[in-house]
Amino acid sequence: MLTFNKNVFFFKKKIIILKIFIILSVTSCNINVLQKNHNLFINENNQNQFKKLIIPKEINIPTEDQEYKIPYTEEDLKKDKIDIFPPV
Repeated sequence: MLTFNKNVFFFKKKIIILKIFIILSVTSCNINVLQKNHNLFINENNQNQFKKLIIPKEINIPTEDQEYKIPYTEEDLKKDKIDIFPPV
């Protein structure tokens, strides 16, 4: 015969209700932020274009012709600018 513990059932029920409340509160906050700042990722001049990504001068982005290279010799490690990004 199975015994049913009421305390365990009510505890699980409270946990489920708490999870639902947390999910609802988090999503409502995200929606409010997006409603207030609806142009976070959109350029003001042209609504169809995204803002340009700002890349620091120290970072080199390889072109399509370059291969993925990891510095593995001492000469490569002595270089000022080390390229570790994969090709785009």
